[in-house]
Amino acid sequence: MHISVRRAALTFVALLVAAPAVGAQALSPSTLGISAAVHGVGGTMNTAIYPGASGSTALGFGGEIAYGASPRLSLVGRLARIASKSEIITESTDYAVLQGDLGLRWMSSPGARVRPFAEAGLALRRLAFEYPDNAGVTSDFSAFNGGATVSVGVMVFQTDKMSVEGAGTYTSGNFSTWKVNGKAESLAQMTSEMFGVRLGVRYWFKK
Repeated sequence: MHISVRRAALTFVALLVAAPAVGAQALSPSTLGISAAVHGVGGTMNTAIYPGASGSTALGFGGEIAYGASPRLSLVGRLARIASKSEIITESTDYAVLQGDLGLRWMSSPGARVRPFAEAGLALRRLAFEYPDNAGVTSDFSAFNGGATVSVGVMVFQTDKMSVEGAGTYTSGNFSTWKVNGKAESLAQMTSEMFGVRLGVRYWFKK
């Protein structure tokens, strides 16, 4: 009788000691540490080169470096190049936006293979396009701005070190710091926003 009670007590203590390790192992695949991703972007962008212009198709590609500080929270840095056009009935101008994002990602369901997430951060963007004047002389225009970007999506782990992801995104801001042919110019603010979808694949650098 005493031996059985002693064995039961030892088993209970062993389970208590092992519980934290079992819990840590359950958080697999882990989102801690550094990960890198490549992605494609598609959607509708509206940059008001022409007042009253409607949004046009936007396509681009980019990459990301992220650091998982906890199973739920990550610091995210992302860079992408996106091309689109602004057009009205008689005129059309192609343009490109180079966008750098710095923000935070919050993930639900720690330890699961399928993980919904939400992101929010600052978007730094450079707009570039060519535009002819009334004499037909083309000038290079560029502008910078800081705006906001948010996204909601889901990440699906294929292995412990690789995942695929998709997200709906929204970015907006006003371009206000201008250069024309490399020289600073005082021009009116230009609004710009994008509704898009981001699809990518991610590698997790783990020991």
